[in-house]
Amino acid sequence: MAESTRSLVLSDKLEDVIVKLISHHLSLSETFHNMTLKLDELIHKLHTPKSSRPSPSSSTAMPYPASSPTPHRMKLDVPRFEGTDPLGWIFKINQFFVYHATPE
Repeated sequence: MAESTRSLVLSDKLEDVIVKLISHHLSLSETFHNMTLKLDELIHKLHTPKSSRPSPSSSTAMPYPASSPTPHRMKLDVPRFEGTDPLGWIFKINQFFVYHATPE
């Protein structure tokens, strides 16, 4: 009798675990579906014609002008390469050239 009771208890536990797994799977599927819809919306926005997008001049993406009619008031020193962090130096020197609107 004890063996059949233990089997029923294990069977009930397995059923509970299966129900929880199915519930979790459905929740994950819904989340995945929502994320897919959002990604599709973003992709659609990226593929809209440029004429319907705001012009880059009205964007605030760049904190400084690419070329300014007024002279720069801030004096910036050229970043020196000291032999370490070459990628960081490349980033800094590129920012320096962009700030000063240096031609290629």
